[in-house]
Amino acid sequence: MTNQPFFRSSLRPTAPASGALGRRALLRSGSGLLAAAGLAPLLAACGDSGSSGNGDGHSARVEDTQAGTAGAVIRPISEQRHLAGDLSLTYIAGTGPGDVQNKLLSGALDVASMGPIGAAVSLAAGADVLIFSASLVNHVRWLVPENSPYRSVKDLRGKKVATPPKNSDAYRSAQLASAVNDVDFEKDYQVHPGAVLAGLSLFERGDVDAILTIEPNATRLVAKGARQLATVTELWQQGTGSNTELILNGQGAKRSWVDKNRRTAAALAELRLKAHAYIHDRPKILADLHESYGIPASEKRAIALLPERLAGIYPLEWGRASFTSMSDQLKVAARTGLIKGVPDKTVYRDLG
Repeated sequence: MTNQPFFRSSLRPTAPASGALGRRALLRSGSGLLAAAGLAPLLAACGDSGSSGNGDGHSARVEDTQAGTAGAVIRPISEQRHLAGDLSLTYIAGTGPGDVQNKLLSGALDVASMGPIGAAVSLAAGADVLIFSASLVNHVRWLVPENSPYRSVKDLRGKKVATPPKNSDAYRSAQLASAVNDVDFEKDYQVHPGAVLAGLSLFERGDVDAILTIEPNATRLVAKGARQLATVTELWQQGTGSNTELILNGQGAKRSWVDKNRRTAAALAELRLKAHAYIHDRPKILADLHESYGIPASEKRAIALLPERLAGIYPLEWGRASFTSMSDQLKVAARTGLIKGVPDKTVYRDLG
């Protein structure tokens, strides 16, 4: 693989939050601070401010998912197919996994991706977040260079692994999938968490032995010769005996916003499932929208792989199976000390 960065993106490393950490006691477990740096200062400064609007005006500030992330095709599909109806959406960009969750908690966004553990951590810290809609099935992959001697994730114990940020759903899901296989993710691997592009750079330079990364970046690396050892979903299923999909995240908002804007939230949920249905009916659209993913036309192999590798990560339902997946994740997280306990409040809801 070349030593040059294999793509350019608008993603930038997120600067660490400044200020004294507030509400620390609520963010700690037996293994230390659960939330990534930045969550507590945001909550201390902003609190749970509730809705940014004055009731259900059928408008929302939503994340404009960046190139290099799997959700990047949802906006163009929605706009091309006129799926938004009378929704008035203001798109606000984030800088990758972890950042949009911070923007939601700070009040800069009304709606953003949120996983069950992130919602539980936020609730414990004083931000009542509710996941109300489908978003993405887990698409976190373990990859090694083509010439790597390592053939399994187990072989990588003690080795250097580049990962997404600690406050991202991707990182937390990797912790869970390791825990159900009796592996302590942070102790058994030399993890190097950081912005997505930073991890890719470490991998390309050979500074780490493996990378834990999201789509479409994993597909781009595979197209260039990297070997995929496993997915986080496969490891979760191996450790739990489950054969169901592992939900990565859904669309989340502060509970107060959902309560005041139920019609808008329901319309957003419907829009998302319509976009996913369109992808499942016409998976070739993912190749057609390669530029939305940040993949240039020159990467023909990666583009050809997109329908095969990515179509399945856009779920078609939001209901019992999704809730079971999130409930199971919270139970395992509580049992293994990743959170203090399963929240008394349910952190997900079906608005139908």
